[in-house]
Amino acid sequence: MSQISGSRTLHRLVYCSRQRVLPADPEHEVGAIVRASIRNNRDLGLTGLLLAHNGWFLQSLEGGAAAVMTTYRRILDDPRHESSRVISAGPIEKRDFGDWNMCARGMGAADDAILATLSQGGQIACETLTPVSALRLLKAVRGIQARTEASALA
Repeated sequence: MSQISGSRTLHRLVYCSRQRVLPADPEHEVGAIVRASIRNNRDLGLTGLLLAHNGWFLQSLEGGAAAVMTTYRRILDDPRHESSRVISAGPIEKRDFGDWNMCARGMGAADDAILATLSQGGQIACETLTPVSALRLLKAVRGIQARTEASALA
């Protein structure tokens, strides 16, 4: 999907939440979330990235303010999430995740070095993430995802 443009002001909300119950098959659960998100987000003009790691979610939502907040309220009501914390929210000049209605990446043991490098000690430390560190982590994951998709096409 190309960048969605329009006359309305773009907003971004980045939040972190704990997975309420760890499913037997976390990849399947995240896949189900992404499939539903793609359907919903396409209609709302939302883009973003969802990171799942060791029972934590870190997500960026981008789009019109009303659509972003409505979607976040729906996430708060979702029984799969608890202890949600908004890390940053506000207007933005451009989308950082405009290529995806929703992209998700589950990080495994091989990706722990990324978290360690970004000062997260191998974990998504929700309570210590700042707006800068959360966005830096999400952008690093975006880069990995883009390289993974490009190498799959080669």
